[in-house]
Amino acid sequence: MTDFEIPGIGKRVMAHVIDSLAETDPEKKVCSMPESPENPQAYVDLSVQKLAHAINYMSWWIEKEFGKSDTFNETVAYLGANDVRYLVIVIACNKTGHKPLLSSTRNSQAAHVRLFEMTNCSKLLYSSEKRQKAEDICSAAAHVSSLEIPSMAEMTSLETTAYPFLGTFGDVKNKVAFIAHSSGTTGFPKPIQLTFGYFGALDHGAHVPIPTGRVAGVPDRLSPDDLVLSTTPFFHLMGFALLIMAVFHGIPCVILPDKPLSTQLVTSVLATTQPTAALFPPSILEDLAANPESVQALSKLKRVYFGGGPLSPDVGRKVSECTQLVSFLGMTEGGFVLSLLPENGDWSFFEWSPTFGIKMEHVENGLHEMVLCRHENPELQPIFHTFPDLDCYHTKDLYLEHPNKPNLWRFYGRLDDVIVLNNGEKFNPVTMEKIIEGHPLVARAVVVGLGRFQTALLIEPSWSQLDSVDNGTNVIDVVWPTVQEANRISPAHGHVLRNKIALASRDKPFATTPKGSTQRRIVTDDYKDEIEHIYSLPDVEELPFTLPPSPDFPSILDFVRNLVVHVSNVTSCADDADLYNVGLDSLRTIQLASALRATGFKDITPQMVYMHPSIDKIAILLNDMLTGTETKTISRRERIDGLVAKYTKNLLHHDHVHTMCNTDTLTVALTGSTGSLGSYLLDSLRSDKTIGKVYCLTRDGQVERQQKAFKERGLDPNIPDKVEFIQASLGEPQLGIDNAKYKEMLDTVDTFIHNAWRMDFNISVESFEEVHIRAVRTLVDFSLQSAHRTHIHFLSSIGAIGGWTLSNGPVIPELPFEDCDVTLRQGYGEAKHICERICLAASRTAGVPTSVHRLGQIAGPCTESGYWNSQEWIPAIIASSKSLGKAPSSLGAFPVDWIPVDLLSKIVVEIVHARRKAQHETPFSVFHLVNPTVTTWKSLLDPIHDAYGLEEVEMEQWIKELRQIKAPTTEDLAEKPALKLLEFYQSLVEGQGALSVPLEMERTKAASQTMRSLPPITPDMMANWLKQWAF
Repeated sequence: MTDFEIPGIGKRVMAHVIDSLAETDPEKKVCSMPESPENPQAYVDLSVQKLAHAINYMSWWIEKEFGKSDTFNETVAYLGANDVRYLVIVIACNKTGHKPLLSSTRNSQAAHVRLFEMTNCSKLLYSSEKRQKAEDICSAAAHVSSLEIPSMAEMTSLETTAYPFLGTFGDVKNKVAFIAHSSGTTGFPKPIQLTFGYFGALDHGAHVPIPTGRVAGVPDRLSPDDLVLSTTPFFHLMGFALLIMAVFHGIPCVILPDKPLSTQLVTSVLATTQPTAALFPPSILEDLAANPESVQALSKLKRVYFGGGPLSPDVGRKVSECTQLVSFLGMTEGGFVLSLLPENGDWSFFEWSPTFGIKMEHVENGLHEMVLCRHENPELQPIFHTFPDLDCYHTKDLYLEHPNKPNLWRFYGRLDDVIVLNNGEKFNPVTMEKIIEGHPLVARAVVVGLGRFQTALLIEPSWSQLDSVDNGTNVIDVVWPTVQEANRISPAHGHVLRNKIALASRDKPFATTPKGSTQRRIVTDDYKDEIEHIYSLPDVEELPFTLPPSPDFPSILDFVRNLVVHVSNVTSCADDADLYNVGLDSLRTIQLASALRATGFKDITPQMVYMHPSIDKIAILLNDMLTGTETKTISRRERIDGLVAKYTKNLLHHDHVHTMCNTDTLTVALTGSTGSLGSYLLDSLRSDKTIGKVYCLTRDGQVERQQKAFKERGLDPNIPDKVEFIQASLGEPQLGIDNAKYKEMLDTVDTFIHNAWRMDFNISVESFEEVHIRAVRTLVDFSLQSAHRTHIHFLSSIGAIGGWTLSNGPVIPELPFEDCDVTLRQGYGEAKHICERICLAASRTAGVPTSVHRLGQIAGPCTESGYWNSQEWIPAIIASSKSLGKAPSSLGAFPVDWIPVDLLSKIVVEIVHARRKAQHETPFSVFHLVNPTVTTWKSLLDPIHDAYGLEEVEMEQWIKELRQIKAPTTEDLAEKPALKLLEFYQSLVEGQGALSVPLEMERTKAASQTMRSLPPITPDMMANWLKQWAF
């Protein structure tokens, strides 16, 4: 009989349970396993009685060789074939008072030796299959002695006697039962000591209550009638967990033969043993899903579990169509993460058990880190047995919340996986990699780009799918459509260009963890030379099409069409469509100009592309260059005045209507709420009790996007009922809003804050027409049709009066200007100027109340949370200065009269209220929103020097050094993003970016208390922004 009564769930010791079952239910099946290494196709069942016999035999064997202890201080390592002897050795070590170290058989010799040193291990047990590896370890670590253990057949047949485990759970709860180790992804693997209390918590986890009507996800409510196939090594907790389930919960498992894992092997074992469930790492499941016979075998399973990493979406859909697919999450240090089975087939999401103490902590960009928090009974949480001094454990695992189901979470990647590009953009490559790995010719994919301007891709082909002599020469061609698909679901800064893809070599396979996950950092290091070669290549590869000799215009037009598709992220568009309204960005503009230069148009610059922003205009430019024709130009004044006339015609004359709202509260419509200023504007509006309703017009009308924007800026993500999100498209009639909702807004909206605007100083004024200029006229029409003659607040820019000189007057008044000479010679400012004049005409001619807010430079927030967009021109100066080792000593004549974004939002809302009272007397007003207390760039340099230790040079010299980079590579653009804005910076030196006279601000101060008390920009603010950028 056992010497101790078996206590309740959560306080049991595996050795006690096995011995008890051997007496009370000796024939109970623990596992099905290959009969012998010589006959792996034949399976036999192992009973708990035979398991107990083998453990007793090895306990006496270990005591004879190493002695017995009750302190659990001495470590005994084991390397073995992947069979049930792992469980035998662990329990035998427990009984004899030793700590078993299960070192991965895939570890390098150096990793083994390091683990032995860190655990003070001098004794190594091994099975005959690992004799050579054991001898190699002992030759490298002279202090380690080794012994070969008997076969399983010998352990179960040789005579032995009972070897009881004498301690109680309370006696050994804090003793080490098992030493596992980390995967070693970032260096040598680290030992993780797991206590008897840890395993007690795992025992308890399968019995926690679940909400009524729900089904447990992990651990599952499987029964002894089930049979679970294990495909993961037993030296890893994911594999060993099935042996734990077999002992504690009586759920038997199937053990694979100790052979290299393949679809053929798994499919054969599924057919032979007929399990009811199986647990796979994603890499194996993806291989199985590509084989029709394997898919048929999977369809016979009740459930398929996957864990250890994300699964290709295509594979997940395919498997979920033939059986129930369940995401399994566990970690060596924290055990299983308890979850519920998501409803409605959301196989790629997790729903956490409410009993497990999980907190999803927002990190950035809608991403949340899983944090395990100690609750009132931490004994039931494995992680706090591993780390008893912690109250919270940060897993570094990142998740995205389901867009419509707030309790569901999809794994996104590890904090360690996040690639930070050199322009400050962040990108998690895991989703892209899984899509690419879904291609049958791709075994593994690794996206790289840390510290670069753009990403690159390493592909390890599925060599078995290729001819034995084919080294993958055609793989990139075949896989490229799948890469394009991955690009489509990724942010633009994460896109992989075709000439930034390289193949792995047959003799250098990607390193993997025991779970089958790719070891990103090791692969990146192994392929560092290949990666350097990728980035050394020109950004424009040889084109698959050419311009014929002596081309006519149709052939030039066709050439430009092909070139735009090939170089840019614009797949198709009309010849006359503005490329910047269909996705062309600054990076692709530079690449497009480079491609044109490479084909013979050596005088083409990015600025020329900006000024000719459509396929037909570029074609006309090239044709004129080839024929020597002087392109007919329209004067700047004609272009601007023509756009004003176009969008103010048909304004019927109305006397100004003295509109006063009949209610004490305002109904406000807001565009651009998910941007930086927009988020703070909405935050101010939602907290304002005099605002009764806010309509937010966004591209998708989804509240989740706003919540994400709030979280990124450290703002409360909760959206009150008075805020409603409407899908809108600014360049469309009725702003793209359906008739019913548009009518509702016409009846209720009395204030419209138009904030949405493209921040791009490169593109021409014509590129702003289709969406932005047209939208302002649409707002005027909205006001004319509205019940309350809606007041339009247009957020303009001081760029609209950036061309003002002293000859125009000693101060710039808060007045409208209809002469474009006062406007900065730049598409951005010119478009704002045009829209100001549309507002003025609407007030003068049609009686529409309008207010123009000329905004100066918007700075980051005063708070530690939030950030100043790293893509803007000032952060670009900081990043480029760090790379150059030199910082400009000034911003030309540009003053530091910036306003922090959180304070600016308050000023705008205060002006809205002030104008409500005055609009019946003054239908049109202008406000200047710049900081009344001006400081200098030089006063902000100290924190920059403290952070980067830069040399100070004149702005002109700083630009000159950047201009010396004649043909910037992708790497240059990454390290020096100011290269994309050189013309803008040059305008600062030439005085174009700064006002030569002060702005009048009396009306603005009178309307806003925040404006009257605004503090200057300080070095402490700059230090805070430097921390947020983290260049």
